[in-house]
Amino acid sequence: MSEILVITCPSGKQCSHLIPLIYQKTQFKLRLAAHSHDSASKLQTKYPEAEVVVSDISSLDECCKLLSGATTVYHVGPSFHSRETEMGFNMINAAVAESQTPGNKFRHFVFSSVLCTQHRNLMQHDLKSRIEERLNLSPLNFTILQPTNFMDAYPVAALASQSSPSLERLWNPDVPNSMIALRDLAEAAARVLREGEPHYLAQYPLCSTLPISDTEVVKVIEKHTGKSIAVHVPSFETGVQNVLKFLFGGKQPGHYVGELVDQDFLSPAADGDLRPDITRDEAERLILFYNRRGLKGSPNVLRWLIQREPTTVDEWVQMQLNSTV
Repeated sequence: MSEILVITCPSGKQCSHLIPLIYQKTQFKLRLAAHSHDSASKLQTKYPEAEVVVSDISSLDECCKLLSGATTVYHVGPSFHSRETEMGFNMINAAVAESQTPGNKFRHFVFSSVLCTQHRNLMQHDLKSRIEERLNLSPLNFTILQPTNFMDAYPVAALASQSSPSLERLWNPDVPNSMIALRDLAEAAARVLREGEPHYLAQYPLCSTLPISDTEVVKVIEKHTGKSIAVHVPSFETGVQNVLKFLFGGKQPGHYVGELVDQDFLSPAADGDLRPDITRDEAERLILFYNRRGLKGSPNVLRWLIQREPTTVDEWVQMQLNSTV
């Protein structure tokens, strides 16, 4: 009988790359936790052999039902959500309860966190650090993945299609950040899930690149498109509004944040309020931080996990352009 792997945020950016690597290709039977019936319907159509359930992970009872009979969980929490920590605690507590059920098969909790949770000025990092702490204090076998900002946030195809391309930044484009390609993150996560025990109690900081600025990334895109790209930096207030608009008002061309969230978690049905109480504070601190500092890390751990050289910005841009041909 297949082992049950529970995945939260299955419609999000991370899992959209991960699921194809493990769907019908590993020892797992997938149980995907959708937050709305609309999302569940789309997931069931895309992955007909998976078990898709509508579940509100802000409810401990629903988390316990979600993990019933499970062997592994891959938890991606919704960044910029006012109840992110509560959701993480619920998933951990439900996993602990399941692991203590007579005859249970539970063995591994994998948490997708973020690079540098030590940066407490970034509220979403601080919230994730509390979930990491709860995992470390739990009796569970866990693995914590700590990816940096997503390389896939750059709208390469859109820029290539514009006659006079322009990109509006949210923060200082000259501040360098390490980045990760979602395909690299998916490969690393798939290996951790597939192999299990060798990764118990490990924390993996994951970067595809050493620090590189937006300005340098734009130069790479210009090289491959043959077009000059104008980079605009909005005021602080406009940048904050752009982050909120991106998260809650639909995707805006050229706008991005490092940790793209699953809009499913942020629907009116989920909270009744599209902009929960701490969300604006999170957006403000994010921009203040990235205007002066970045997330910096080494590709060494990722290189070991995926057993190849991580994707470079140059390679990734070429892939994006080739996929549009």
